[in-house]
Amino acid sequence: RAGRCQPGICFRLFSKLRFQNMLEFQTPELLRMPLQELCLHTKLLAPVNCPIVDFLMKAPDPPPALIVRNAVQMLKTIDAMDPWEDLTELGYHLAELLVQPHLGKMVLCAVVLKCLDPILTIACTLAYRDPFVLPTLASQKRASMLCRKRFAAGTFSDHMALLRAFQHICPLSSGFVRARGGADIKDVNTNSENWAVVKAALVAGMYPNLVHVDRESMILTGPKEKKVRFHPTSVLSQPQYKKIPPANGQAAAIQALPTDWLVYDEMTRAHRTANIRCCSVVTSITVALFCGPARLPSDALQDPSFVRGGVFCNDNSDSENEDKTAAELAVLKLDEWLHLKLDPEVSNYHF
Repeated sequence: RAGRCQPGICFRLFSKLRFQNMLEFQTPELLRMPLQELCLHTKLLAPVNCPIVDFLMKAPDPPPALIVRNAVQMLKTIDAMDPWEDLTELGYHLAELLVQPHLGKMVLCAVVLKCLDPILTIACTLAYRDPFVLPTLASQKRASMLCRKRFAAGTFSDHMALLRAFQHICPLSSGFVRARGGADIKDVNTNSENWAVVKAALVAGMYPNLVHVDRESMILTGPKEKKVRFHPTSVLSQPQYKKIPPANGQAAAIQALPTDWLVYDEMTRAHRTANIRCCSVVTSITVALFCGPARLPSDALQDPSFVRGGVFCNDNSDSENEDKTAAELAVLKLDEWLHLKLDPEVSNYHF
């Protein structure tokens, strides 16, 4: 504290040139942090009928209004806020959790689906940082990728790799969570060994972070991105252990995917390229059941002739079903981009 609280001598462990190039003041945290969690807490503190963007604009160094509006819109998309920016019941629960809203929603869904232990591990890992170190040497990078793939165990999931890596480091990690009252924590872990149920919780929390596999062009597409690539650190970036030319690596990786949908934790953009980190393949039925708003509008299930554009997916692969015309298939419209084609009998049974 020398020089700040009282006279003294300050030793700086960096060069004078670096010191001269430093900013006089650090960038305010309000301009560096994700705003979704902040918007939730802002709603609890702001006056009634005061929009979140107007309240945050009163800060000494306010974040850009567009970014605030995007964060609010994302909270509406995940049902944390209603159209009037009021917190929903889910939003109040998410405001009490000290994690990003999508991770908090994932944990709450895991409680409902009774797969809490693995989702807690995955959520904590995503909230902190990637536990895998990215080496600088090419040989070490290859060994690191092989290690990730071994942890993924053929599941086409970076989330599985994170989970198994933690279990490998902490084999006796179960039992960190305690239930309140007389309940048994085993009650919320009944399905913790069922990977399909765990992925359902992932989908519910990660939505709308979803991409679709275009089998004709062998590319990944999203709501706003026409071409998405796997980040090089993802276990899905290459389908095999052997070396694949970079020009063909992405197409080969996409071709090897067993399903047409993926959820991801983060999308980064470099120039015109969008990369997705921490991905997992999921089935279409999982997308249909756990994506979209909690309450679908009355016209969500409709005749396909009323829908233009969007992404369509038909899970029926039997030859007798492939001959059906589009008019014989119902369309489930989960949002403006996510449209699923369903057999009418299946849609009537599930929806």
